[in-house]
Amino acid sequence: MLSAEAILYYADHPVEFVEDIIRVTPDPEQAKILRSVAANPMTTVRSGHGVGKSAVEAWVVIWFICTHPFPKIPCTAPTQHQLFDILWAEVSKWIRNNRALRNELIWTKEKLYMRGYPEEWFAVARTASKPDALQGFHAEHLLYIIDEASGVDDKIFEPVLGALSTPGARLLMCGNPTQLSGFFYESHNKNRASYSTFHIDGRNSGRVRQDYVDMIIRMYGEDSDVFRVRVAGEFPLQEDDIFIPLSLVENSIMTEFSPRKKPDLIHIACDVARFGDDKTVIGYKTDEKAEFYKKRQGQDTMKTADDIILLGEMLVRRYRLDPETDSPIPVKVDDGGVGGGVVDRLKQIKRNDPERFWWLEVYPVIFGQRIKHKYYHDSTTYMMAIVKKLLRPYDEDTGERKPVELILPDDDDLVAQLSGRKYALTEASKIKVESKEAMKKRGLPSPDEADCVLLLCLPVKPPKKRGGKKNG
Repeated sequence: MLSAEAILYYADHPVEFVEDIIRVTPDPEQAKILRSVAANPMTTVRSGHGVGKSAVEAWVVIWFICTHPFPKIPCTAPTQHQLFDILWAEVSKWIRNNRALRNELIWTKEKLYMRGYPEEWFAVARTASKPDALQGFHAEHLLYIIDEASGVDDKIFEPVLGALSTPGARLLMCGNPTQLSGFFYESHNKNRASYSTFHIDGRNSGRVRQDYVDMIIRMYGEDSDVFRVRVAGEFPLQEDDIFIPLSLVENSIMTEFSPRKKPDLIHIACDVARFGDDKTVIGYKTDEKAEFYKKRQGQDTMKTADDIILLGEMLVRRYRLDPETDSPIPVKVDDGGVGGGVVDRLKQIKRNDPERFWWLEVYPVIFGQRIKHKYYHDSTTYMMAIVKKLLRPYDEDTGERKPVELILPDDDDLVAQLSGRKYALTEASKIKVESKEAMKKRGLPSPDEADCVLLLCLPVKPPKKRGGKKNG
């Protein structure tokens, strides 16, 4: 246990605490953040990926709980993964490897507390998916830790503002700057005078590999929003002619997913590579959650069809699908170019053994095909519009917040492809997104991951159950 003199000293010197007690040397930016939390009521940090913000958040938690009597430290993030697998695991790591800290602090799955004081002297992890995540905390020494703050709903912050009027209360927010509105955005813009603000550019961080920076520049360009957010730690510019804003994509990624024991909806999709550098991408969607299964280059159509079959059989086993009570799984395949070979092979497999492959229902889809629609020029634009609507957090008609309808995987390629595609109006005043070829001319890779997601979200006529009833 620290002496009273040591506690008084370290309470004002968090960097020295980290060096002496946690036994690690913060880098210059981490040191500045530590000192800011000790000296200022509100500290906000925007940064690119991989700059060490999770480590500094964990150090702040440990420093505060060890140097302030009877503190309460609510910690939150948009999803369970971000909170428990990253931030809370980081706290555990530094305590687990330090005997002195293990003797004083008890770490559990959701709580860190001083030995002997579980209800009065603690830090607690609560996901921001719950509206009351940060409510009900009262203490002389109060510290809020908000990780990936750009993805946290503004309503979560309301009790924080009230609590911060108390002397001794502190707030530390960190995150990638993905949104052009909200509490975190305003802390770096119109409300920045109220905060101690920090910006960490991944290019200037010794923790970010140069080959990662070079890859992002090579693939998406230094002027892209993907580079600005994920490397430079800057808010997106968002060009006027971008069809799906980056903020919608990032917000979807940072949305909590609570899987059902048995999904109401299962879809499979495959975007088939047409050229040498293109990828074949296979994915699946259970209810609102989209996932990638396999990505392959230079793969023949027979192997692609086999991969789809393996995925389908895995899903049948995982969710115990029954041919008597469950509908077949819609399998939507890009039917342009060589994709036709995958479609033909899947249909052949179904014909050869319909009992075993009862779950397989193949839907060929052609990208870029002209369609009769009031607003959209072709099938690709129509599918992009569906995804955009699913990503919107508010109902278009009422303006009210709506339930989450699509949760995307955290994939750099997907983020860039969905948020980088431009659109224009045709002579008939219909919306048309740019083609794959046009994207490649701008130096962007083929939108293979994005096209897989478009297929996953494309509604199809529900196949019939064996009993003759449809399952939506």
